[in-house]
Amino acid sequence: MSEIGLKSIYDLLDKNYYIPSYQRGYRWGKRQVQDLLEDLYTFAMEDKPKDSFYCLQPVVVKKCDAETVSGNFLQSELDNNIWYEVIDGQQRLTTVYLLLKYLINTERVDMKEDYGKNLFRVSYQTRDNDGNCISRPDNPGNASPNAYYVTQGYKNIGNWFTSLPETKGIQQIKTVRAAFLDVLTNTKGGSGAHGYVQVIWYDTDEDDPIKTFTRLNIGKIPLKNAELIKALFLQKRDNDKISEVQQIQIAKEWDQIEATLQGDRIWAFLNRDMPEMPARIEYIFDVLFKVEGEKKKSEIAEKEYKAYGANQRSTRREQKRREAETLRRAEEKFKERYGTDEFASFRYFSELFERADREKIDEYWSKVREYYETFLEWYHNPLWYHYIGFLIYCGKPILEIYYLYRDKSKREFEKSLAETIRGTLNVRLKVSADDATDITTDAGDPVVYDNKTKEKLRQLLVLYNIEYIIQKNKGLDAGYMVFPFDLFKSEKWDIEHVDSYTTNPLTREDQQIEWLTTVLQDLRDFGIDYTATEKITSQEKESLKRFLGHGGGEVKFEQITAIVSKLAGESAGEVKKDMKNTIGNLTLLNADINRGYGNAIFPSKKKEIIKKDAEGRFIPLCTKNVFLKNFTGAKNTPVSWSEEDMEAYQKDIVAVIKKFLKTDRQGEEE
Repeated sequence: MSEIGLKSIYDLLDKNYYIPSYQRGYRWGKRQVQDLLEDLYTFAMEDKPKDSFYCLQPVVVKKCDAETVSGNFLQSELDNNIWYEVIDGQQRLTTVYLLLKYLINTERVDMKEDYGKNLFRVSYQTRDNDGNCISRPDNPGNASPNAYYVTQGYKNIGNWFTSLPETKGIQQIKTVRAAFLDVLTNTKGGSGAHGYVQVIWYDTDEDDPIKTFTRLNIGKIPLKNAELIKALFLQKRDNDKISEVQQIQIAKEWDQIEATLQGDRIWAFLNRDMPEMPARIEYIFDVLFKVEGEKKKSEIAEKEYKAYGANQRSTRREQKRREAETLRRAEEKFKERYGTDEFASFRYFSELFERADREKIDEYWSKVREYYETFLEWYHNPLWYHYIGFLIYCGKPILEIYYLYRDKSKREFEKSLAETIRGTLNVRLKVSADDATDITTDAGDPVVYDNKTKEKLRQLLVLYNIEYIIQKNKGLDAGYMVFPFDLFKSEKWDIEHVDSYTTNPLTREDQQIEWLTTVLQDLRDFGIDYTATEKITSQEKESLKRFLGHGGGEVKFEQITAIVSKLAGESAGEVKKDMKNTIGNLTLLNADINRGYGNAIFPSKKKEIIKKDAEGRFIPLCTKNVFLKNFTGAKNTPVSWSEEDMEAYQKDIVAVIKKFLKTDRQGEEE
C-alpha cells in the first residue's frame, strides 16, 4: 500500500536514494538553484511562529527490491541498506543534498554528532563512471555530464551565499549558513528557532516505476493534489479486513464521483468558468478545505484573542480593533501552517490523518459524499440548477450558496436564492405615470450601455434567458429545457446592439460597394428587391444603381446607408442615441459572430443568426427571439427593428425578470 505524508528534511536523513538510468541525471542550472535558495532564505530569516514550515514539491519514491539493490551493487551502512528509487523530485532532492554538503563543509559540522543523523546518500545507476560524483561535488574526479552539473550546482550554491547583499563579512555569511542548517535539520516539534523544511513524501507501491515516471514527466504532468489526497484516504492503517473493505468502497465511490464531475454540463454549472482540473474531484476537497479551514481559523482566533488581552477593560472601538487584529493573525497563522499553493488542502488532510483511525477516515469521506450529493441535488433540480448556476456565473462563491442551502426547507432555499439574485443585481425598476419602464441603479441612473455597466447588462441579459426558460418549463409534465452553461461558458460573449449604435468606418470604395451588394442581397432574400419596391423613390433607386456601378462620385456613402435603412423599413436617424443604448436594443451574441457583422443592418444580422443556428452554433434562446421577433408586442415587420420594437422588447425583459428587480413607481412610496 502506498504511503503518503509530509516529511521534514530531517526525516529524510539517514536514508539511501537511488537515481535510475531512465532519468536524465542532475540538470538544475544557476537560475533554479538560486530560486530555491532565495525561497529558503526568505523563510529562514523572517519572523514567524516556531512550528512554521516551508514545503517543497512532492518527492515520489519506491522502495527498491532485493534484486535492484544487488543488481546495482548498492551498499550503504545507513538504514540497514534499504534504498528508495527516486521516481520524481530528484532535482530538488539532489539540490538539497548539495546544499547540506556545502553547509557541512563550510561550517565544519559532523551531522551524526551535532544533529543525531547522517547525511542521506544519493547514488546514480552507473553511467559514464560517474556513480560517485555526488559524494565529492567539489572534486568529482571525472568529466561526465552528470558530474559537471553536480559540480556546477555546488559552485552555484557557494556563490549565492557570498553574493548576498546581507553577507558582506564572514560573520554575516556564517549567520545565514547557520539559519539554513537550522531549517534543514529541524523537524515538527523540534527546538529550531527558524522553522523547518519539509517535502510531500509519496512512497508508491506501483509495480512499474518507469511507467509512473513517464506519466509524471512526459509532457510535464505533475503529481496532482487530488492524487495525493486519494493516497491519504486509501492508505492502510491497520490489518483488519474492515479496513480493506473501506479502501475498496472509497476507491469505487471516488471513481463514480470523478466520472460524474467529468461531465462538462455539471462542471460548468459548478464553476464560473471552465477551469482545467485533470482530477475534478479536487473541487470537492477545495470546498471541504475552505469549510474546515474557517473552523480552524476560528479556533486559532479564539486563542489569539485570549492571548491578546480579552479580559482587559476596553472601549467598544478598542474591542473591535482587537477582534480584527486576532482575525488577521489567525489568517496569517493558517497560511503559514498549510500554505497558499495548490497543495494546501493536501497538507491539511495530511496533518488531520497523521494519527487517524478508520472512523476518522469514514467521517471525512462521508463529508466528501455529502458535498457531492448536495451538488448533484442542485444540478438535478431545474429551478435550483438555473438560479445557482446564475449566481455562480455572477461570481458568488459556492460556499455562500451552500450556507444558504444548509438547514433550510426547499421553499426557504428557493426564497433565499431569489433574494440573493435580487441583491446581486442591485437594480431598480422605475415605472413612470404612462407605464414606461426603465431599469436604473439605486442612485436613479439608467442602466445603459457604457463601459461601467457592461457587466451589469450582461448579467441582466443572461438572467432574462434563464428566467424565460424557467417560465416556459412551468406546467410541463415530462422533460424540460435547460440553459446550457457548458456551451455558454465555452465562448466569449458581446452585448450586441440590435439596431447598430455605431458603424465601422468603411472609407475605401471597394469596401463600401461590397457592403451595399451584401445588404441588398440580404433584403432580396427577405422579398425586398430595391428595383421593384415602392419603399424608395426612383431617384433613390438610381443612386443605389449608380453607386453599385461606380462607387462614390456625387452620391455620398452616408446617403446610401440612409436609403438602405429606408428600404429596410428602419427610421434612420430618428431613434435617439440614448434609446439605442438601453437594454431594449441590446442582446447577447457570440463575440466572433458579433464582430463579423461590420455595418450590418437588421435583416443581415437576422440572416446570419438563422444561418449560425442551423449550423449548430449555440445562440441563446432570447437572442433568437429578438431577431425572429418572437416576444410580446413585437411589430409584424420581419426585416426592421424600430423604436416601438425596442420599447416592446424592454417591456418583455422587465416582465420576465421583474421579481428580481426592486420596484419604484414615480410619485408613490416604495
